[in-house]
Amino acid sequence: MIAFALLFTFAIQAQVQAAPQISVYINGSRLVTDQPPMMIKGRTMLPLRAIFEALDARVGWNQRTKTVTATKAGTTVVLKIGSRVATINDSNVNLDVPAQTIRGRTMVPVRFVSEAMGEQVLWNSRTQTVTINTTDRDWDDDPSDQVYQATNVNAKVTGQAGNGSDLTVSFSRASQESNIDHYRILVVKASDSSSFTLARARLVSDNNYTVVDTYGRNPSISLNSWTRDVNGDVLRANQSYVVYVLTAGKRSQDVLSRPSQTVTLTGDSAYAATNVQARDVADYGDGRDMSVSFSRASDESNIANYRVMVVKSKDAHRFDLNAANAVSSSNYTTVYKSGSTLSTTLSSSSRDTSGDRIRNGVPYTVFVLSVSNNVNRHSNQLSASTATITLGTTVGAPVITSVADVSNYGDGRDLQVAFSRSSDESKVSHYRIFVVPNRDYSRFDLAEANKLSSSRYYQVSKTGYNITTTLSSSLTDVNGSYIRNNETYRVFVMAVSNDGYSSNNVLSGASSSITLSHNSIANAVTNVQVSDVSDYNDGRDMRITFNKASDESLIDHYRVMVVKTSNADRFNVSDANNVSSSYYTKVNKTGRDLSLTLSSSARDVDGSYIRNGVSYRVFVLSVGRGSYSNALSYASSTITLSSNSGVYAATNVQAYDINDYGDGRDMRVTFNRAADESNISHYRVMVVKSSDAGRFTVGDANNVSSYNYTYVSRNGSNQSVTLSSGARDVDGSQIRNGVSYRVFVLSVGSGSYSNTLSSSSNTITLSNNSTVYPATNVMASDVNDYNDGRDLRVSFNRAVDESNISHYRIMVVKSVDASRFDLYRANNVSSNNYTYVSKTGRNIDQILSSSARDVDGAAIRNGVSYKVFVLSVSNNNNANMLSGPSAEIMLTSNSSVSAVSNVTANVTGNSGTARDIEVSFTAPSNDYGVLEYRVMAVRSDQSFGLADANNTSYYTYTAKQSGTIRLPLPENARDVRGEAITSGSAYRFYVLTVADSRVSSANALSDPSREVVLSAQYVSPATNVVAEMNGSDMRVYFSKPTNERGVAYYAVMAVPSNRAGSFTLEQANWAGTNSSKAISPSEEGMVTLNSYDKDAYGNQLVNGDTYTIYVLTVSDGRAVNVLSAPSQGVVAQF
Repeated sequence: MIAFALLFTFAIQAQVQAAPQISVYINGSRLVTDQPPMMIKGRTMLPLRAIFEALDARVGWNQRTKTVTATKAGTTVVLKIGSRVATINDSNVNLDVPAQTIRGRTMVPVRFVSEAMGEQVLWNSRTQTVTINTTDRDWDDDPSDQVYQATNVNAKVTGQAGNGSDLTVSFSRASQESNIDHYRILVVKASDSSSFTLARARLVSDNNYTVVDTYGRNPSISLNSWTRDVNGDVLRANQSYVVYVLTAGKRSQDVLSRPSQTVTLTGDSAYAATNVQARDVADYGDGRDMSVSFSRASDESNIANYRVMVVKSKDAHRFDLNAANAVSSSNYTTVYKSGSTLSTTLSSSSRDTSGDRIRNGVPYTVFVLSVSNNVNRHSNQLSASTATITLGTTVGAPVITSVADVSNYGDGRDLQVAFSRSSDESKVSHYRIFVVPNRDYSRFDLAEANKLSSSRYYQVSKTGYNITTTLSSSLTDVNGSYIRNNETYRVFVMAVSNDGYSSNNVLSGASSSITLSHNSIANAVTNVQVSDVSDYNDGRDMRITFNKASDESLIDHYRVMVVKTSNADRFNVSDANNVSSSYYTKVNKTGRDLSLTLSSSARDVDGSYIRNGVSYRVFVLSVGRGSYSNALSYASSTITLSSNSGVYAATNVQAYDINDYGDGRDMRVTFNRAADESNISHYRVMVVKSSDAGRFTVGDANNVSSYNYTYVSRNGSNQSVTLSSGARDVDGSQIRNGVSYRVFVLSVGSGSYSNTLSSSSNTITLSNNSTVYPATNVMASDVNDYNDGRDLRVSFNRAVDESNISHYRIMVVKSVDASRFDLYRANNVSSNNYTYVSKTGRNIDQILSSSARDVDGAAIRNGVSYKVFVLSVSNNNNANMLSGPSAEIMLTSNSSVSAVSNVTANVTGNSGTARDIEVSFTAPSNDYGVLEYRVMAVRSDQSFGLADANNTSYYTYTAKQSGTIRLPLPENARDVRGEAITSGSAYRFYVLTVADSRVSSANALSDPSREVVLSAQYVSPATNVVAEMNGSDMRVYFSKPTNERGVAYYAVMAVPSNRAGSFTLEQANWAGTNSSKAISPSEEGMVTLNSYDKDAYGNQLVNGDTYTIYVLTVSDGRAVNVLSAPSQGVVAQF
């Protein structure tokens, strides 16, 4: 033991470089310590108490566990001697160099400690100086000024464009927002996440984060295609990222959230396998018990093979494409392409993705990875997961997917539990839900669950589906105490075996912790029912009824949402909150239970029109007033619309007041005949009081007495009928003035065919007046690009009789208000807010003026959704008549070409002429309408815009092509003023996308490149490049030049040693950001490479291959880049 201790001490000291020349300054004052700073593996180390106390942190030492704990301003840092993992506020962070005992003193890494405490650290390699600048924390002493971090930061990939538009970020707002100015969404490359601290977050340029204002709700933000990460790089495909949220206080006090999970944007990818299933087929107690089958990808042309990956179910929720790509080859099973349905039985040596052998009693989830045959062009693609499978267990364990506080009763009714059913429910009798105080959950197991009486769990019947349920008011926790607010709980679900043996029951893992509170949540509606009531093959076939919320005082309105059944199990309140207003039906409160039939334009939540043959379920969202949170109902039963009979409905039912008899003769009804009358005997016109129209169904219509409707024979044409003096409504009351009616038409089937009811007409109230008829067929279109009323063309058919009409008024209404816009509101619109149109005896077609406004007085502009109405104005002071709305329209710019992106200019030579410059850029993904591209050089002191680009004749042309385009400039290239490109002048480069005039006349100009200056001078190279393996990491060290003037950053790149002899500066200049690691001048000359990094040619580093390391010194544009001498070769041993 003594020999071992001496050997261990010697090993540590061999890594320590004596560094008496290193100086540490805090806020300009030199820090003097009783043991000088030491350099270990490129990291400066100081005695722990000296650095923590210099930073005003409280420090404690636990001799038994060899653990250091330091606390400052709400931040707690824990380091354990010899451990490479530290924690910051309970979040694990990896260290390059652990804290360690040297010469009897505990030494800690200066940079990690300082940045963990929120301070800025700078390293000067030339003077061997560490500079620490602390921030003013006096505000921490005043609790009223405290700001709190955002929580639950979630990043979700929602598209495949390969840029920031694919990424949606959501988070829970800070618990108090009174001292918060705004939030900042910061996207960080996953490889940089471990070193990203509050101090670095504060230094991020305002071009490189997204601002989110406070508005009292948890935000969910979709980023833009031009969003950049914190380094200023545009987000791109095949790059892994994590997301942080910085809470910015009103008094400059900031706090940084914990990171989101890692996500990878995919762009173009291989296709995923589908229908993945896992079965327990044997009893070996190892991988041979598991058989996996799946359907091949719909297109296998980009697929090399498949990988079957078995994941512990507790880890499945965070197993994504990035995690799958990183799985070791010993921990998956390869399946080669062969046929449409593939299957494999695993081997006795098969392991799960964490490297453990597959065995009985462990819940697993299985994925299949489609492996691309060219990862540089097509990324791999991960399948959906299987249900949970547990080998050798009688009943598959349920998996809790969420717990939520959904109400404000202060008992079990506030707690909603969602869980995935057992993989094989044939052996399940029912489920039991247990609520366990958080302090006891670590001791709660199957034995404890089996002992409990029925009053201490909530029993749920199996349904064949995954289950979401709310607990009862009388439920107690497992200790017998009623469930209540301000108590933290964890939830378990037990699948109860139907064989009666409690030993065969299976208990889920614990849920996340939840503390019930009064959340100001609106109440959900109940008893959502859906029925198929017509045969239009659109939303009019679907009628929804539901019971109003028990308390509507917190509710503003309801939203009816139609969801495809295949997505309904995953549809939650967060998804509902993010549904576009075009994809739900808004319903106002009435104080009563509600019934409505959807419109012909109704869509499901994915934006697809509602139609026959698709299975749906319906949800209702209660939308809270002000800051109150929304609440989502349970789903309705499943419904698939179909043609219920061969009888079609009449359409376009309209009712008009045409006379002044005071009875049915005043009402004229028109309607379009059914699309197919072959199975129709006749029609029945039915007048229904408006107060009853929302509940009037085809069943009600079938039971109306023959005295209470008007019989209309079919004639093969659209119908117009004036009712008789004895006409009655469906209740038997005579039709009269002053009563609000709606009219329906019943198509009566011949023989055994069922009847079909139309949609209702407009509301009509008969009165003594000369009839004014409405304009019809109102249409709106986008015809120009002025971004005002001149872009909007409105056409409509004149009223059928204009004799009582003075003129028309065109009224533009925001779509969100259109459902509430009626004749009363139209009559009260200011004359400044509509367009006056004289009657001409013909149909009207008119483009609005530049000063046209909507009915609220706002100028008409791009990006706002509108509907258009036309008011027929009476010429004798009688009732005006309002048309129906146009279809929804949103004005946009009609330019059909897009600007290029990622414009880069590099100086690749030193002749001092234009031929030294090479420009690259990425063509737009949609290049329809593009004629060519023009590269333009602009002096940095010159302003330049699209008009300038369109008018210059000095540019370098390149033909339309896709992908990344590289263009070396000719020696005689000139700038946009016609002057020669010369040494010593600073230029920026733009690219003009030139539109094909047959498609569009609007060109598009890119953002500029960074500034470049022709020069015969090189920046200074890095020296002493050394690479070595350190465990599973490849460490690279290099010395930065003494003179770093003109250096933007250093790019460290690995080159396969068999190609190192031919590796040139030109090749280094064009190595992508994925193919190198960047180090700023302020950082130390050290970087770590891992197995998931790529070489200079974009290929994944391969275990066992030999690599040579180069360092490219990248200039800021005023000089030429320079490449270091190569390192010695190093064998990768990851």
